[in-house]
Amino acid sequence: MRTLAALAAAAVALVAVAGCAQTTSGTAAPVARPVIATPGGPPAAEAEKEAPPASTGRPGEKNLVAAADGLRPFLLTDAEVGPGFVSIAEPKPDPAAPSVCGGQGVVARFPDAVRVGVAFEGGSARVQEAVSVYPDKATAQAAYDHSVAGLDCGQGSVGGKPVVVTPGEDLRIEVGGAQATGWRVGGEGFDVLLITVHSDEVVMTFTWLTPEGGSPGLPDPLAVTRSAVGKLVG
Repeated sequence: MRTLAALAAAAVALVAVAGCAQTTSGTAAPVARPVIATPGGPPAAEAEKEAPPASTGRPGEKNLVAAADGLRPFLLTDAEVGPGFVSIAEPKPDPAAPSVCGGQGVVARFPDAVRVGVAFEGGSARVQEAVSVYPDKATAQAAYDHSVAGLDCGQGSVGGKPVVVTPGEDLRIEVGGAQATGWRVGGEGFDVLLITVHSDEVVMTFTWLTPEGGSPGLPDPLAVTRSAVGKLVG
């Protein structure tokens, strides 16, 4: 029971780290970018011509929700994660939550984005994919850098509990994307593999949460992540 409680608390806290499953807007982000990011859509130049102009206020919020719905077919499914995994409720982040190493989280720091995510459970493991599409490449780069900086410490906290964070490892070859970094995060009762990938306007974060010491039969996280990256951005 203690292990399950630790896993549940960590899963809730790590949603804020990834910044998934929510459309947020300070000044509404253009909705063309999710179309550009998804495979099988029109070329970037055509998408930009076809997209309606960005708006502010309530209409912009509706466009963000529609854009998020358009991304969902390009996210992982339970079958793609592995045997025994089933979809669970889409996680909701807390923009007020700090990063693992302290400081402002990426959702609060970069509110203008289309955000969507999925989560799965299988045995004693939980897997989450979070996707954020920003209005331009420069903002996506800054958000990715902010996420990396938020894990650049040997010790931090998740859900108010202390954790140990390994140095980030370059995983571009293993998972694809223009940039990709992975970390191991360990706390009392749980271990986490976090992988953040950047490609053009898109930042993806994959969270693999297991009991301390691992989960028997867990699919290869790098292989599943690479498949997910390819599905979304090619």
